Amino acid sequence: MMMLTEDTADQMNVDDRLDARQSILAGARYLAAIRDQLPLRIAEPDRTWMALAAYNQGNGHLEDARVLTQRMGMNADRWVDVKQWMPKLTRPEFFEHLSHGYARGGEAVILVENIRTYYDMLKRAESIKASGDLSATPYYRLLDSDKKQRIKNFSNR
Repeated sequence: MMMLTEDTADQMNVDDRLDARQSILAGARYLAAIRDQLPLRIAEPDRTWMALAAYNQGNGHLEDARVLTQRMGMNADRWVDVKQWMPKLTRPEFFEHLSHGYARGGEAVILVENIRTYYDMLKRAESIKASGDLSATPYYRLLDSDKKQRIKNFSNR
């Protein structure tokens, strides 16, 4: 469930990688350990995004992407900069000059961006729920006035 390799599962004391409970708890511990290994100067939320990228591709490949980002004159402590260079780890002209070699860095970027999108959706939904303002939902504007009135009447009960 949490895409733990056999080595990582062993390291995290997982007996059965297919057991959802064991997998989720171990994956959370592993992600926290990766996050704790990152330099303290990397602030949130970049710290979490980079930890997720390292969870997917390995800390060494994240570090290579950060080195490459810095070489290109960008900020290696910001995910928005690192994500531009991480996919380049598939190209020999880049990975041959880095410590950890070839990596499918684009996959890590896709994973992190998907998680970020989902996280933003959850935050928005929570905000809408807390405010009670259904007009802030993405599809509300597509409803006809009769349906909007029924929603309003239902919400006021």
